[in-house]
Amino acid sequence: MSFAAQFPTDVSHERVHNAVKVELEARFMLPGGAEHACQIVEMSTGEMIFSTPIVPRYGDRIVVYILELGRFEGDVERNVEGGFAISLRLTETKHRKLAAQLVWFANRDVFELPESRRHKRIVPRMQWTRMKLPDGKEKVVRINDFSLSGVSVEAAAVVAVGDRVAFGLKTAIVGRVFEAGFVAEFEEPFRDGDLTETTRL
Repeated sequence: MSFAAQFPTDVSHERVHNAVKVELEARFMLPGGAEHACQIVEMSTGEMIFSTPIVPRYGDRIVVYILELGRFEGDVERNVEGGFAISLRLTETKHRKLAAQLVWFANRDVFELPESRRHKRIVPRMQWTRMKLPDGKEKVVRINDFSLSGVSVEAAAVVAVGDRVAFGLKTAIVGRVFEAGFVAEFEEPFRDGDLTETTRL
């Protein structure tokens, strides 16, 4: 039986508004425990679209882990060209957090203006500092480098795109997560001349 044939033809799926195009590497787990790599290509607070050759069944509960955003669960609701879509199961808190993260993705070009990319990166003399996480806890982290507009941090701390972190009074929004840390954009950039290798966050 084909994937498409498994879907009831009389089900009207509620269209999800404010979907954001993304390109996020992820892994998902099927009900039987098999895991597969995939790419998330579109998201909203109600739906997630996968690009993958794997064909799950309609109604299957899917667990997905996205490095930048964390863990999600949802039920397979329809097939799309080159993949499938799930309807997300979110708590109110997770819903609000994802909505904020999607706003960041939708406006990510604002964080990547040519002017920002031209800012010189500086490796500080004192690379260790304390960072306040979104839950208020503090963690000692290592700064790889910073610029007038942002900072690259080496940390095992669990953060996601859109999270607000603080280095003293300097706050920043996480814009990209990688295996060993993350990159964040300062909410108030430094002014020219205010940032040197002796600056401490």
